[in-house]
Amino acid sequence: MLQWAPYPFLRIALSFIAGILLYVTIGEDFRVGPEVFTFFVVLYIGLYLFSRKYKSAELNNWVGIVGLLCFVAAGYWVTDLRTPHLQSNHLTNLNTQPTYYTGIVNDFVIQKPGYQRTILAVDKVLIHDKWQAVEGQVQVTVPHDTPEDYTFTYGDKLLIKGSPQPVPGPLNPKQFNYKEYLQLKGVYHKQNLQTHQFKHIGNAPPNYLLYASIKLRRYFEQVIKTNIASRREHGIATALILGVKDDLDNAVRESYAATGTMHVLAVSGMHVGLVFGVFLLLFKKYNLSRSQKLVFALIVLGLLWLYAFITGLSASVLRAVLMFSLVMLSLVLSRRHNIYNTLAIAAFALLFYDPYMLFDVGFQLSFLAVIGIVALQPGIYSLLNINNWFWDNAWKLFTVAVAAQLITLPLGIYYFHQFPVYFWLANMVVVPLSTFGLYAGMLALVFCWVPYLADLLFALHAGFIWVMNEVNLLLTNLPGALINGLDISAMQSWLLYGVLALMVLFLIKKKLPYLGFATAIVAILSVQQILETINQQNQKLLTIYSLRGSTALGFVDKHQAILITDSTLLADRTNYNFNIQTHLWDLGITKPAFKLIGGDVAKKSEVLHKTLPDGNELLVWEGRKILYVRKPLKVQPIAEMKVDYLILARDVRIKPDALQAFNPKTIVLDGSNRPWYITRIKSELAKYKFPVYDVTTQGALVQSL
Repeated sequence: MLQWAPYPFLRIALSFIAGILLYVTIGEDFRVGPEVFTFFVVLYIGLYLFSRKYKSAELNNWVGIVGLLCFVAAGYWVTDLRTPHLQSNHLTNLNTQPTYYTGIVNDFVIQKPGYQRTILAVDKVLIHDKWQAVEGQVQVTVPHDTPEDYTFTYGDKLLIKGSPQPVPGPLNPKQFNYKEYLQLKGVYHKQNLQTHQFKHIGNAPPNYLLYASIKLRRYFEQVIKTNIASRREHGIATALILGVKDDLDNAVRESYAATGTMHVLAVSGMHVGLVFGVFLLLFKKYNLSRSQKLVFALIVLGLLWLYAFITGLSASVLRAVLMFSLVMLSLVLSRRHNIYNTLAIAAFALLFYDPYMLFDVGFQLSFLAVIGIVALQPGIYSLLNINNWFWDNAWKLFTVAVAAQLITLPLGIYYFHQFPVYFWLANMVVVPLSTFGLYAGMLALVFCWVPYLADLLFALHAGFIWVMNEVNLLLTNLPGALINGLDISAMQSWLLYGVLALMVLFLIKKKLPYLGFATAIVAILSVQQILETINQQNQKLLTIYSLRGSTALGFVDKHQAILITDSTLLADRTNYNFNIQTHLWDLGITKPAFKLIGGDVAKKSEVLHKTLPDGNELLVWEGRKILYVRKPLKVQPIAEMKVDYLILARDVRIKPDALQAFNPKTIVLDGSNRPWYITRIKSELAKYKFPVYDVTTQGALVQSL
């Protein structure tokens, strides 16, 4: 039986998390957080006094239970307080759209090719010529067409013309829900601005310490770019040391994701641990008095928190800095520390500040990775006893990678639908190289003002990065380096964690019931997979996807799919990955056949294809006729013809009366059309009472046959 006594803070953190989950499930319908919290606190005090008087063990148990319920209620209440749109003056509660609004840049400015993006904390809106105070955050995007590196910076106050729009939800099945992602960060609106739509009216940083840290980070970022000429290497260098990923191209991201080493490019607990390790060696090397230890600890904590501020205050960095701060304090006070309690305190502090951080993927994976390393790595490491120093350390790295990968595996498959086969080899090579690269890079920044020494350190740093990157690319190109298309539900990920926990308990306790329960869960997962496979064997699906500036028609038959699209999508793989790929993975399809509109469709394909004399396309599949119109119609059917879907694309010039001869059941406006065209053609088609489906607002059209 699990003994909870040594883990008081773990019990508190789990109770607080239970309160957060309860609120997310039912909270907005039952906003009774203060009342419930007060009730349990009063009940706790009463039971505590009663138990002290009568010395009852049973009462003591109830005191403990009610005490934990106090933290459940606290989690519930704090989440309610931290839910922005429930405030009466929030942007979502405005009845009239503003014509102007003001706000302060309160986040990092992200640079991408051609544009910059940040978050604006809105404070006032102009409605009917009257300014009124509001709350809310807006994601603003502006074109980057100025010679300056940044159009604006943290703390800039902006006057903006126009009205922020609610973030739209996903328009394609199984597409990443960017709306939900932003809402968990407290952002409910967005606006794409042109240069003439905003004006700087001042600078008032909400947090001057964060303002100074951003300035310092930008300075170091510029130092790195100046001293490392290669764009690829300096992009990796700024990500490795500072957590700035603006210059990382997609090829580098995909390569590191494919080898399970993406954590190297995201400043995390590993980086903070490497910084802390240097100070810890100095701390243990010298025999310091208690007062000297205290001074040294304060210096170390100051430097750790400075590093956290410079690197962006991500969940993983905050967790690591909090944890190492507690470890440092315990060393100064000469007290033993329990790593699970330390993690629990860090988690509680972060979630008290922002309960919705619980649903951040980085937060989840970083805590799980540390728990896996602490709980599983010692057992795996003990399986082999190696006397050679080099091979023993290689075995340690291997076991650390396996432990971290094992405990994050279900969550990684659930979120990313892939498994890096050579993660163990990549981490054994890339992590040591990144360690040396991190140390060399940090020393280079410290001594960047020293001639020759700075050049030497930057050259060394760039060399480590080059080798690390080449090794990573080599591993990426190995056969079967990445298993893609893995698709599981949230419930299945929980079941996998159940199997993992039961197997660990079986290996520790050596009791067969644990193995029996694990086998039962595996049987459940197997049955689910069999049923899903049977369902996929019978699926026939037609999908007209919603893609900005592009066209894509998906024809799914069992585990085969043909994707008929235009050259725009074929040239932009990111568009496919974001909008279509996860849908096909959900259907059990990893390798669809791509066909270009206007090109030949394979003879063996069930999609019949004909290019009309005017350049438009007629497709027939499973008895459904689809007329794809991207050029003005110059032909008419000789006999009566009924088209199931008539797709208008590429802002085609068309007269609605020319469509009547085709008797379309539905006219589809696809994503290749521009907004002005969609607005105009809708009004023209409405006069003829044609049924119209607009994928840009209604989402992808999906028909099961």
